[in-house]
Amino acid sequence: MISNIIYLKAFVIGTCIGSFLNVIIYRFPNDLSIIKPRSFCPSCNTQLTWRENIPLISWFIQVGKCKTCKTNISFRYPLIELLTGFLFIIFLNSSPSLYASSSDLFFNICFSWIFLSLLICIAFIDIDCLWIPQGLLNFGFISGLLGLIFLGFVGNEFINIVFLLKGLVSSLISFFIFEIFRRVAKYIFKKDAIGKGDSKLVAMLALWLGPIGTLLAVGLSYIFAATYCFIGLSMNFLRLRQAIPFAPFISLGGLTVWFLGNDFIISKILRI
Repeated sequence: MISNIIYLKAFVIGTCIGSFLNVIIYRFPNDLSIIKPRSFCPSCNTQLTWRENIPLISWFIQVGKCKTCKTNISFRYPLIELLTGFLFIIFLNSSPSLYASSSDLFFNICFSWIFLSLLICIAFIDIDCLWIPQGLLNFGFISGLLGLIFLGFVGNEFINIVFLLKGLVSSLISFFIFEIFRRVAKYIFKKDAIGKGDSKLVAMLALWLGPIGTLLAVGLSYIFAATYCFIGLSMNFLRLRQAIPFAPFISLGGLTVWFLGNDFIISKILRI
């Protein structure tokens, strides 16, 4: 059983990771290194001291303004830190079906947090730029493969090749199916209806979720997207034929499947 102290530690770690995710979300689209220079104000380029860089706390102490130039700092910075902190707590109890064979709690938690952090970055960058950085996708592919390799090591055999083959085949098939779907949609609508990066994102998810999990995640993503569009058009904050980022919905679908597990979702679907 996970104690309240563990939840508190997960929240603190999550807010700190969230602060770094803010760096990634800002710097990747601007073609800046995520390692150096140190954090700085985007308005006046003044490097931040450690007191100005404490997750959540600094923003509230400075009343949402840069200490040097007094420019407003977007509320999205503490929001992402807070969101990451709470999700780190929630994902302590995730049930990823592909990783069910592993009894290593530390391994499951670490990979849950990596998966979560990666998809948060991809989702927010796509919201800002309608673009998914190849560097983040590459990291997702590499870390997904490492997870499958680790599962092989903790299995009955020294390296269980089934995990690797299952993940790689699922990834390739998912990419080609989604890419065909994207091209058909482009032919019908005479323009890109789905971004090229979305096919790669689905292929990357397949390494983490497996074939059934990926199918469920994509299905859920379309339900989430359709709900958002219906509400947006009804409340007039979306226009007909307006381009919307799809990666956030794919990410939300993937995280839902990772957290609940394939069996739980399928059992609910069968009851409907």
